[in-house]
Amino acid sequence: MKVDLNRVITIDALIRQKATGSPDCLAEHLNISRRALFDTLNFMRVQLDAPIVYSKIRRTYTYQEHGSFSFKYRKL
Repeated sequence: MKVDLNRVITIDALIRQKATGSPDCLAEHLNISRRALFDTLNFMRVQLDAPIVYSKIRRTYTYQEHGSFSFKYRKL
């Protein structure tokens, strides 16, 4: 699966702000289909071990645990 890293970074930022909204709203905000959204979220969960859950009460995606991604090149 080809993944848009900018999309992952944007979704991560919105999750941290608790501002994703519903899946439909998030997909519309990102200008992608629901299927593309769910594929990206699944990639984040499976490949990046992101503990993403959807809160029906808050109507937003959240992380079950605190953590962060690091997509920066580091010199050895």
